[in-house]
Amino acid sequence: MQGKFHGVFSLILVLGSVVIALTHMLIVSLGWGLAYLGIIILTNTIALYAYCAKCLCRDDACSHVFPGKLTRLLPLRKQGPYTLLDYFWTALSLMALFGFPLPWLWQNKVLFFGYWLLLLIGLAEILFFVCRTCRNENC
Repeated sequence: MQGKFHGVFSLILVLGSVVIALTHMLIVSLGWGLAYLGIIILTNTIALYAYCAKCLCRDDACSHVFPGKLTRLLPLRKQGPYTLLDYFWTALSLMALFGFPLPWLWQNKVLFFGYWLLLLIGLAEILFFVCRTCRNENC
């Protein structure tokens, strides 16, 4: 697990933001909260399949650790360069994951800004630490 701190830490931060959103949505509206839970499962599966399943590092050197292991549950994909469609599905799934809860979070400004703070720090961790040490040459 050595050298994986930033990958795991970034996932914890992003997960924290999603948990804030999900918890708030479940409290405000059980139906919309459950819908968001479905979106979380669906969008993560899409991103794992469209992006992580093609990563050259997923089997033994995934900096995030857990996504690489989760790709083993998905249909096999040939590792290699990403296509425009891979980027499209990954971006669409991440926009849905992070954008869907915003109207509910806006109702509580503390949660809204806490959500964005955790999310942006997590994404900065990925950009400035995880990507720099990643061996995936196809990103």
